[in-house]
Amino acid sequence: MKDILTKEKAITINYNTPISDVAKIMKEKGVDSVLIMKEDKIIGIFTEKDLVRAIADNASLNTPVSNYMSSKLITAKIDEPIVAIAYKMVESNIRHIPITNDQGTLLGVANIKDVLSLVLASGAWP
Repeated sequence: MKDILTKEKAITINYNTPISDVAKIMKEKGVDSVLIMKEDKIIGIFTEKDLVRAIADNASLNTPVSNYMSSKLITAKIDEPIVAIAYKMVESNIRHIPITNDQGTLLGVANIKDVLSLVLASGAWP
């Protein structure tokens, strides 16, 4: 699991940041998701899918990212079995999952492609 975290760093954004700025950051950093923060707490995730939804709604690009983030945040712990994380992602229909330690500290973000690659490599998928 630690190999995945080095591939995709967790990018955190303030909840009041305009969608246009978030889109630029995502492009510059080469990521397709960012975590949304309020004070020092993660309150959601904003993905390419959320950006498409905002554009389809004709939202102003000055709209705060928090208006279009997914606030039902599903996370995984660093020591969870990779198959359990894969199932969690598939069952929740998500492509990105924040990874935390036992204290809840954010360690990174894993994407479904990398998680499934590890599962397949381990031969653990039923």
